[in-house]
Amino acid sequence: MESFTGITAFVHAAEQQSYVAAARITGGSPSAIGKAVARLEARLGVRLFNRTTRTMSLTEEGEVFYERCKRILDDLGDAEATVLRSCEQPAGRLRVSLPHIVGHHLFMPLLPAFTEAFPRIELDVDFEDKVVDLVAEGIDVVVRSGELADTGLIAHFLGQQHFVVCASPDYLARRDLPTTPAELSGHTCIHFKYPSSGRIAPWAFQKPYERLLLPKSLVFNNTDAGLRAAKDGLGLSHLPVYVAGPYLREGTLKPVLTSFMRPFGSLSLVWPSNRQLSPKVRAFVDFMVENLVSRANAFQSAEAWQA
Repeated sequence: MESFTGITAFVHAAEQQSYVAAARITGGSPSAIGKAVARLEARLGVRLFNRTTRTMSLTEEGEVFYERCKRILDDLGDAEATVLRSCEQPAGRLRVSLPHIVGHHLFMPLLPAFTEAFPRIELDVDFEDKVVDLVAEGIDVVVRSGELADTGLIAHFLGQQHFVVCASPDYLARRDLPTTPAELSGHTCIHFKYPSSGRIAPWAFQKPYERLLLPKSLVFNNTDAGLRAAKDGLGLSHLPVYVAGPYLREGTLKPVLTSFMRPFGSLSLVWPSNRQLSPKVRAFVDFMVENLVSRANAFQSAEAWQA
């Protein structure tokens, strides 16, 4: 058991090039990771890492040992998955990474039903807007938008994202209703800014309006802040349909320019190819697909909300 602990600590440290980062994945401490690696080196009689005060890298012996250990741990994971599948009771720690907006508005409403259906799965959920390295950070499954470039990953398409431009009835009563996107130049526009890059997200208009220079009256790096500003009558906001939907339904927000909108990227569930047989990953993917499809407004176009 001590040998297995040392191997696990060594593999995580090699992938992260940091005891601190490895400890975050294992749930232990950097000191425990360092001691486990040191005992492993003593038992093998070789140095596995070149260490300085600022960096660490694998030695030649460490590179060879890492490749073998990584395959062994992957095989053990597959073996565990097979046994768990035979019991038909998915269990264990499941690390999930979701963009903030997807996590708050699509995942969280489903969480009570998921935990009731799979009580033995221990969910560890990160809300993170940047693209994470699943393998290096020990993530089991993520939600990503756009095309999948990494061939070492498997993706399950959820649907196209649709956006809607909307405002409160009070705001629209005070201003001339825009009939084309070009008329937004005379309106108060509420924008979303990507937290990771600071770039302002474009509005999902069809040609020839896809590159309009809109007034940057209010800019937030949080979608819920933009939603609140629109509900408070501060301007027109560009929101995902699944965020604005409940308020469009109750009438506290009104859609405009719906015939000019186009799909704005897809959403997919993504996981490493070596975990495709894991019962806990399969349970999560199947549950999310089944329950998101049943949500009528999750991937609905803006035109469906136009009176």
